[in-house]
Amino acid sequence: MRLSTIEIDFEIHQAIEAERRGFGEPPYLALRRLLKLPDPERSASKSEDRPASTDGRPWREGPVEIPHGSEARMTYQRGRQIFLGQFLDGQLVASGRAFDSLSEAASELAKTRNGTKPNLNGWEYWEVRYPGERGWRRLKDIRKGARGK
Repeated sequence: MRLSTIEIDFEIHQAIEAERRGFGEPPYLALRRLLKLPDPERSASKSEDRPASTDGRPWREGPVEIPHGSEARMTYQRGRQIFLGQFLDGQLVASGRAFDSLSEAASELAKTRNGTKPNLNGWEYWEVRYPGERGWRRLKDIRKGARGK
């Protein structure tokens, strides 16, 4: 699934916010419910029955290693911008582009409110979902745990 940024008016924003099930829920999930679209977590679980390809190098930065085929997700500006990607053959691939670092990907993909590129610490924004798992993990937490070893 690929997410795009669109402009919405204030009334649509209010409807989405009223539908959200808490601050931790990304706005796109509330919008999917309003549009009566299926939950992407449930439709993704169908593909989890198939084993993910392990043919590829893991992504590595410092003490952190992410398996090839893991999914990536970045949320910016409180869910106004959401980017999905995948760790493939030693790189993070998102929005059709390959990146070596989380920060490079975050800074290149995100846009500030005035349309410029921010300088972001990607560890603060990216999450990962390992092949065969349902839940997302924050990469900053994984890094913190790897440093503690």
